[in-house]
Amino acid sequence: MIHFRPMEFDDCEFLNNVRNECAEQYLHNSSTYPLEQTQKWFHTLDVPYYTVFNDNDKIGYFRLSNYSKIHHNIYIGMGLHKDFRGKGLAYESYCRFIPFLIKQYDLHKVSLEVLISNQRAYNLYLKLGFVTEGVKREDVYKNGTYVDSALMSILKREVEENDIYNTF
Repeated sequence: MIHFRPMEFDDCEFLNNVRNECAEQYLHNSSTYPLEQTQKWFHTLDVPYYTVFNDNDKIGYFRLSNYSKIHHNIYIGMGLHKDFRGKGLAYESYCRFIPFLIKQYDLHKVSLEVLISNQRAYNLYLKLGFVTEGVKREDVYKNGTYVDSALMSILKREVEENDIYNTF
C-alpha cells in the first residue's frame, strides 16, 4: 500500500540518488549533485518534501515548491526510483497524495511543469485530471535539442469531482 511522510534528513541519500538518476532525461535541470550538497539544501526547505513508500519500500519522493498561502496554490513534482517505474505506483501515489496535499495546505490549485519529451509523465498527469494551461515552447535545452515544457494544473473542485481520487 502506498503511504508517505515528510522527508527526514536520513532520506537525503535516497533523494539524491533518485534525483541524480532522473536529471538527464526527465528534469528541467540536468545538473547532478553530491550528497553533501543535498544534505545542506535539505536544511533550507520552506515546505517539506515527502518520501513515498510502497509497503516498506522507499519508491520515490514528492517535491513541493512555490507554495502561496495567499493564493492557496503550490507546485508539485515526483521522483520515482527506476526500479518502481511502469507499475502504476506513481498514479496511485498521486491519487493518494493530492487530496492530502489540498487538505494539509488548504489549497485551491496544484500546479506542475513537465517536459513534453517525458510523454509517460505528461500522459499520467492528463489521466489524473490535470489540465494543460500552456506550453513554454523550446524552453529547455536537453541532449542537443530544445524541448517544450507544459504548464499543468488541477483545481480542488476537480479533485473532489474526480472518482479516481476516492479509489484508493
